[in-house]
Amino acid sequence: MNEKVGLGLTTASEASFETFFVGENELALNRVCQGERVWLFGERATGKSHILRSLEKETSCARYVAKQPPDLDEVLVSPLLLIDDIDQLCGDEENEYALFAVYEATDFAKTRWVVSAHSAPHEVSFRYRDLASRMSLFERVELLPVPESARASLLKFWANDRAFGISDEVIQFLLDRIPRTQASLWDTLQKLDRSSLLENRTLTIPFVREVMGFDKS
Repeated sequence: MNEKVGLGLTTASEASFETFFVGENELALNRVCQGERVWLFGERATGKSHILRSLEKETSCARYVAKQPPDLDEVLVSPLLLIDDIDQLCGDEENEYALFAVYEATDFAKTRWVVSAHSAPHEVSFRYRDLASRMSLFERVELLPVPESARASLLKFWANDRAFGISDEVIQFLLDRIPRTQASLWDTLQKLDRSSLLENRTLTIPFVREVMGFDKS
């Protein structure tokens, strides 16, 4: 569902597997949906949060948390625990003890875990050895970036999801001038979306050049 919020900005449609650009990640997606203990990792803007939110939507009583350890009482009545950016909690002793306590309790309850992180478990700076040991047992699933040959399709997919038009000519104009990482493409698309709405202008090449500060040459 698309709507205007704040200063007339749009939000993407509600996260679901139907609105996830699968690309090279069909196998990874299957493993995330089937695994009992999954550590999902990958570069920024590859869709880790989107997948966790999609799992939350499709699983009754799933518990999604981010930026803080989960509440033990709430987790014990949930069949699925989803922790976004778990690596941002690690390195802090209090957070790690809380995560370990939740793990031990939910292990007995057979709660499924799916967590996301930027890196694989062995690359995370844990302070609490027992937590590091438990996390090392998780199935590691890497979310791959979309191949460069499909970046134009990805931009169009994202634009359609946010309900604004972008022509093939504008897409190629952008791809010729910005870094082709998914994070860069995502940040650029959000910037253009905001500017287009605030100024009530379509995404023409002159407008994109103006917003992005590209030389006219």
